[in-house]
Formats: sequence, structure tokens, C-alpha cells
Amino acid sequence: MATRLVCRSTCRSRLVAYLPSLQAAVHHMRAFSSYDERRQNTRHMEEPPEADSKTVWPDAILGPFGPTDKRFPLPGLVGARHQLVAPKQQELPFAKGLSDILSKELPQDRQAKVIVQAAANAQQMSEAEEDDVLLDDLSPSTLDTLEYVAQDCPELIRKDFMDLFPGFDVSRGRFTVITISQKTDNDMSAWSVDMESEREELLEQFVTAAQEICSFLQEAGFWADFIDPCSGRPFLGPYTNSTMFETDERYRHFGFTIDDLGCCKVISHHIWGTHAYVGCLFTNAAYNHPIIQELTEPRTYDEEECDQED
Repeated sequence: MATRLVCRSTCRSRLVAYLPSLQAAVHHMRAFSSYDERRQNTRHMEEPPEADSKTVWPDAILGPFGPTDKRFPLPGLVGARHQLVAPKQQELPFAKGLSDILSKELPQDRQAKVIVQAAANAQQMSEAEEDDVLLDDLSPSTLDTLEYVAQDCPELIRKDFMDLFPGFDVSRGRFTVITISQKTDNDMSAWSVDMESEREELLEQFVTAAQEICSFLQEAGFWADFIDPCSGRPFLGPYTNSTMFETDERYRHFGFTIDDLGCCKVISHHIWGTHAYVGCLFTNAAYNHPIIQELTEPRTYDEEECDQED
């Protein structure tokens, strides 16, 4: 299994992992979920408070018969006032009668903000292209048939997903896109009976695995949903008229190419070309969260173990 964690200072950070199968990705998530559940069920003994604690609590063992707090030497746990009241912060002088003309934003200021924002957007797109080059440097082994990429959704295109998820505010907080690409034996750009049969099999595998992955993320306290390849709509969220099929132009932002063949369009993978079946998940878990980074941990897989995942 080949893995790489690409960390950058910009919002276009991503995690890339190559796995032998889709069941292997589910196995990683299930292993982390089981570990986290055991950790949450572990009971911890409450330790007594330290002597220098600022909060007064009765002794955990002796209760009211324990030693008294030195800050309250008087009967009835009474102490001096200066020991309890925090010093007041010095207030900054406020200039009264200040005219709004000195604080109002001028047209030149607004123009400067627009120029700075445009320069930042150009730099972000340039660094996104550098990330695509890093993806090309990482190649899967001959046994890897699945590419798993988790990346921050760029701020510039978040508005394009608002109609797709009406029940979740994608403009606030984290918004991570997880693309799962499965290598296919048949060319997905040319229809055949074998291609159609393989496509239906991969569709069933993706929907089953995506449901489990979203379930693991939701149990960890995150929002998660995935796109149903048949309808192009969110599988778990409320109904919406907005769709995102596998030939949607938005996939270009995530490292894919959309080829126009004249009669139809087809998505192309940067390594496997049109020999790929692509699915997409969304979550507000950070791309570098342990439940997602678990995929970068080295692990060996047996055929019997992968068969049990089906």
C-alpha cells in the first residue's frame, strides 16, 4: 500500500492513499472506530484536586473532615476579599466625539482589498496545480486498485455545493472532499456488456462502503454524506434538485479530467485514465483527522480478511 500525506500552508491540503481494494478502506475505518469505542468506554478514576487549585472542593476522601483551605482561614470558610477578586483590567481611553469620516472605509480601501483578494486567489490556484504534480509523483503498486484522496474543499468553490447540501452549511467550518477511485478492467468510455456488468458491480460496492464510512464518521460526531452515482444527489441528505454526476465539471477541482467525446462525456483519472470508477464523499471532519489518517497506517491484508468485509 502506497500512501502520502501532502501538507501545505494553504487550504488545499490533501491526503492520498492507495489501497488494494475498497473493502480495505472500510476495514481501516472499522479498526479505528473499534479502537475509539474501547477508549471511550474505559473508566477513569477521578483524582482529588491539587492543593494549589483555585477552585475550592471538599476533600474527595475525608469530605468535611479534611484539611481546610488556607485561603479561607476564618470560620465558615471565609477569606479576605482581595484573594478572590481578580484585578480589573485597565481600560483604554476612548476618544469621544470622533468623527465617522476617520473610520469610514474609503473607495481606495475597498479597491485595495479587492486587489489583495485577487492576488490570494491566484496564488491559491497556482499552489493547487503544484499539488496535482505531487499526486503524479505518487504511484500505486501493482496490487493497489483503489485511490483514496481526502482534501480540503477550496473556499472559492464552496458556494457551488450549497444547493447540493441544503441541510448543511458548507460555507462554515471544515468541508472535506473524499474521492474514491476504483481501477477497472474495462474502459469506461466504450460501452460493452462486460463494462456494464463491471460498472454495476462497482456501483454496489461503492454504495455499501460509502454508507459504512459515513456511519463511522457520524458515530465520531461528524456530518458526512456521499453522492449516489445513479441519481447524482446526496444519498443521506434531504432531496434537492441539484445534482453532481461523475462527469460534473466540479471534479476538475479535485484532480480529474472531464473528456468530451462528442456523443458523451467521461471522467479521466490522472493515472488510470478512463479505466476508473469514481465516487465522492463529503464531511466536516478535517482531512488530517485520525479517523481519516488511519488509512496511512501500514497494514497487511489477507484475501480471507477482505472477503469477510463483503
